[in-house]
Amino acid sequence: MDHRRVVITGIGLVTPLGSDRETSWARYCAGESGLRWLPDGSRPDDAGLWPERSAGGPAPLDERLPDTLADRSRSDLVPLLAEPGISLALTAAIEALADAELDAASLPNDRAASVIGTSKGGMHVAFLNALAQHRGELPLSDTAPEAWWQMLSPSGAAQAVSSLFETRVGAIAPVAACATGLVSLIRAAELIQSGRCDVVLAGSADASLTPAIVASFRRLGVLARSFDDPATAVRPCDETRDGFMIGEGAAVFVLESAEHAARRNAQAYAEWLAGGLASDAASLTQLADNPDALRRLIRDVLQRGQLSASDLDLISLHGTATRTNDVCETGALDAELATVPLSLTSTDTVSDVRVPAFSAKGSIGHLLGAAGSVEFALTLLALLDGLAPATANLTQPISTSSLDLISGEPVARSLQHALKLSLGFGGHLAAAIVKKAERQRPGAETR
Repeated sequence: MDHRRVVITGIGLVTPLGSDRETSWARYCAGESGLRWLPDGSRPDDAGLWPERSAGGPAPLDERLPDTLADRSRSDLVPLLAEPGISLALTAAIEALADAELDAASLPNDRAASVIGTSKGGMHVAFLNALAQHRGELPLSDTAPEAWWQMLSPSGAAQAVSSLFETRVGAIAPVAACATGLVSLIRAAELIQSGRCDVVLAGSADASLTPAIVASFRRLGVLARSFDDPATAVRPCDETRDGFMIGEGAAVFVLESAEHAARRNAQAYAEWLAGGLASDAASLTQLADNPDALRRLIRDVLQRGQLSASDLDLISLHGTATRTNDVCETGALDAELATVPLSLTSTDTVSDVRVPAFSAKGSIGHLLGAAGSVEFALTLLALLDGLAPATANLTQPISTSSLDLISGEPVARSLQHALKLSLGFGGHLAAAIVKKAERQRPGAETR
């Protein structure tokens, strides 16, 4: 296998904080929250059908998308925008290509693929279809069966992105619960490393704010409880944490072989060093009592990236704010990073030698299948701007011997290597390491 170098040259991002990359990042750095009470008008057909009083992070709808598709002579994709997961993926993909200074005409179609995952199929259209049947109306599955099946399928977003940009090597749709986003990136990097592709559009999307999904997570006991303000309800890595809220969004990246990017003088955000998968098979919905599986994965990815734990400058946690997840993650990292001796100088404090770590879910919620990719995008932007992001609502950090859990405002740091972790129901574990590249903002401006 030809292990070619892989770089990331484009980012497209839609989150509860904004419908584009820079808005989402600026609002995140400013400490804003995208979590609010539902329904709020973003899903008119759902009004009055929410189980009890619900909150979450709906992604903003981008009304520019149909015009963009029409401009690209792909109006056949417009009906699929009724499923928000597909709309979000297309919005992010279009932004990522533009950010990488590529377009459909300049893509090497026979050497390009689309790897766009989700944690499930089209939950919004499934809900509307069931609602129409319940009301005695003609459901979408009868009126437009072809569009219905594509919107319902977990592969709908991958098919739509691949069709729009004519990526002919493949349209791949990983499904790995809440680790889906990072699993998609790992698969994309493998396609380039193996020599099969020069360019891959990779990421994930998720739009699960429907009554049935919210009710199911509430029944599992993982949603935040006992709060008055949704903005302060999700408290990752805090002693008072009691669950998450569901958010919606998408992130898509342009991954290229380093040679292909160099030929067109493209600037990269980061170089992909290594990614890996593992399984914690203790339970369908719970983590094992000890973090050995996750620790072994972290060690394996570090070794394959030819790094030691002391090389890490930033860690993007899965950080769901549930009682068990945060302890498992920090425990695995403490166990692995404990092999690195703390070398304090006379001017250092312990936080100076601990690795900065953050969870984005306090600000944007848990984006389920989109969580890994969206949080990976925030990690790349942190490397670009030299900022260790903060974790929202963190006032009483849980005990950790090796992590500097940033709270309040982002902290300026010299950042080179970042580790991203994602965990999913069913025992899905994923990890990836990247190295900052030489990309600069226009005018070398930083926040």
